[in-house]
Amino acid sequence: MNTESCFIVSDLHLGSAHFYHRNFLAWLDALPVGAQLVLNGDIIDEPCRSLPDAHQAVLERLVGESHKRPVVWVRGNHDAEFELAESGQIQFGNSWEIEQRLLIVHGDRLDKMMSKHGIFKWLFRRFHRIRVLLGFQNIHVAAYAKRWSLLYQAFSKHVANNALRAARRRGFAAIVCGHTHAAMDLEYEGYRYFNTGSWTEKPLHFLEVAPD
Repeated sequence: MNTESCFIVSDLHLGSAHFYHRNFLAWLDALPVGAQLVLNGDIIDEPCRSLPDAHQAVLERLVGESHKRPVVWVRGNHDAEFELAESGQIQFGNSWEIEQRLLIVHGDRLDKMMSKHGIFKWLFRRFHRIRVLLGFQNIHVAAYAKRWSLLYQAFSKHVANNALRAARRRGFAAIVCGHTHAAMDLEYEGYRYFNTGSWTEKPLHFLEVAPD
């Protein structure tokens, strides 16, 4: 039986100019003592690039938190190959489970849509960068993609449906993902799907799992 709450966030994208690092640090400050923290993928934006000092401080804070509370880092598609020189007590994995109550996965492995359209994804990102260089609003590429609402809704629903099937197949009542940058709470045939959105655009989201 769990005696402490668990807090789940995803898609911080440390290194991105769009990461709300001050808000995240304030959120960390407010976490209850002893509560578990699960970082559900894409915590780092581009692992091969050095982090700005402010974002490096967030990373060091997460390592520090691991000495005070359980910290789990579920790998996503952006940070799958990321290695910390000093990781403290952080536990790394491709998924995390809270008994049979909740399965925690980033969601990239449930995404069969974008993986089949790599050229389109590359072109879309390049087009977005050109727009920014031309002086258009500099927002995160996911926030820009949401302007094509029908396409983005189809993508989000695709991941959600695959997640619900994964939860049912593995015997979990609920599943939580990130990856899509679209916060959601769905229930279908007795199974629950949550998505914790991202920390690159507001509103900012997290999921709290209360103890049994």
